[in-house]
Amino acid sequence: YFLSFHVPKLRWQVLLFLVCTIPFWTSNIMRMISWVPLLGKEGLVNQMLMGAGIVEQPLEFLLFSDFAVVLGMVHLYVIFMIAPIFNSLMRIDRTLITAAEDMGASRFAVFREIILPLSAPGIAIGSIFITTLVTGEFVTVRLMGGGQAASIGKLIQTQIGSLQYPLAAANAMVLLVVTLMIVFSILRVVNIRKEL
Repeated sequence: YFLSFHVPKLRWQVLLFLVCTIPFWTSNIMRMISWVPLLGKEGLVNQMLMGAGIVEQPLEFLLFSDFAVVLGMVHLYVIFMIAPIFNSLMRIDRTLITAAEDMGASRFAVFREIILPLSAPGIAIGSIFITTLVTGEFVTVRLMGGGQAASIGKLIQTQIGSLQYPLAAANAMVLLVVTLMIVFSILRVVNIRKEL
């Protein structure tokens, strides 16, 4: 939102967007492992919190927990949501916003009546990307969850590793059907053909 509406020149918008993508040029596993020195018991975050006197003991939930899995997935997949939304926001005709402001519309009204509906296809496309990527994820769950977090992707990977192919195939089919149902429900709510 900031890049689309508050950075005046297209050249700077594109340049700043590319700067935001730099962390995504590295391997997913490398980015996951890079969280360990930050969130571990002796990690930077815990050291800073204890040094500031905010906590007396290291916070154990920061790593190898559901919190760490969610944080890792957000870090990995946020670009797949940001890129389509940024694209949708860049396509909004600025004269619509100017006209609404000239008619006395508040910033919230402009957002609710113009920006949100016109960026809905980008939100839907990003949601589809995220849904399809996250539902089968098992590497992040394993690295960031430390074997304590569960996911259907990890279950399928474990079943394949123990040669339970029929059970893994059945779970994969259930996962595929659920994912397709989510995607189709998103497509029924938002017409993404506007974006294409």
